[in-house]
Amino acid sequence: MTSLSVFRDVPTAQKLEGSLLKIYRQDGYPSKLFLAYKVCMTEEGHPWVSLVVHKTRLQIAEDPSLNYEYLPLVGLKSFIQSSLELLFGKHSQAIAEKRVGGVHIVGESGAFQLGAQFLKTWRKNVKIVCIVSCQKEQCGLIFQDMGFIVYEYSIWNASDLCSDPSMFVEVLQHIPVGSILVIGNITDCKFTQNQWTKLMSVIKSKQIFPFFDIPCQGLSTGDLEEDSKILQYFVSLGLEFFCSQSLSKNFGIYDEGVGILVVAALNNQHLLCVLSQLMDYVQALWGNPPATGARIITSILCNPALFGEWKQSLKGVVENMMLIKEKVKEKLRLLGTPGSWDHITRQSGTHGYLGLNYQQVEFLVKKKHIYLPKTSRINFTCINARNIDYITQSIHEAVMLTEG
Repeated sequence: MTSLSVFRDVPTAQKLEGSLLKIYRQDGYPSKLFLAYKVCMTEEGHPWVSLVVHKTRLQIAEDPSLNYEYLPLVGLKSFIQSSLELLFGKHSQAIAEKRVGGVHIVGESGAFQLGAQFLKTWRKNVKIVCIVSCQKEQCGLIFQDMGFIVYEYSIWNASDLCSDPSMFVEVLQHIPVGSILVIGNITDCKFTQNQWTKLMSVIKSKQIFPFFDIPCQGLSTGDLEEDSKILQYFVSLGLEFFCSQSLSKNFGIYDEGVGILVVAALNNQHLLCVLSQLMDYVQALWGNPPATGARIITSILCNPALFGEWKQSLKGVVENMMLIKEKVKEKLRLLGTPGSWDHITRQSGTHGYLGLNYQQVEFLVKKKHIYLPKTSRINFTCINARNIDYITQSIHEAVMLTEG
């Protein structure tokens, strides 16, 4: 007698990402290129890891005092403290007043998973999540799975080829009262003081709850404080919010996704109540966060010499990235490629838009074996001395083809 599987009605899930990488890997062309890696790449084409991480990892592995006991539910407390100081500054008034805290989380999406669970339980009347970013954010799926209605807004202005702060203000004026506002990648948004004032006014009057994402502090501008300035501004005004702070990319510990869910409250009493509720969810979700990545990061952040070395390594990555962007722009100019390419150097961070249309992207993928997303948002650290001429010549041909 043949037994029926309980899984017989389960279909194969629609692949959310990775199909571009799969096609690239199946391509037999010898000079094929993939420009959509999530991680920072070195000049040699390998994932970037801060050198200070290697040293620290070896020291920790040889530490005889480690007993590898379970961590508390909240996680490694020294890691949480040093992560908060990285975001808000060592002399932050909010830290001194004990109105900001955090929970050591698992993976890059753990903070959103935990935060969404809390908001679903304790803000039952809130149904709408609005995600504002320059790119497609993965956290939308988490909120959808939790039963929220999710709206996503891009503030990348495709016609002016820039992150547009006025689009952010426009979105904010139209989202419903009491919504959760996820603020993703908006590093390049240069708000005027008038726009800041309007933003704060709308957030307060509409009782909007902000949920920030800081995925790679220091890898946008090379300045740790500059990359978390928006958070410091919000906390200085006494606003309450959550923040997902991932610390995997800026240390190069990609295979040990680690970070914290930051909680900013009005006072310490409220903070402690929120953290206590989060502990219940932690117990159900993962019970105990992994310690190795957190120990490496804490050792670096708490040692002035190692911290200085790490900051220099971040600065080196950003300077190299800016140089690559300048070279791409200059080579396109020398080739006589139609249009202005200033938007390439105006964007900060490892990833940015080339500003190509769908037809031009298709040409690069199918005719030139250069794999990039339909949005033309690439990882600029994938470009190096060995491939820059081929890439810029191919972009030139793609633009000339559509111009013609």
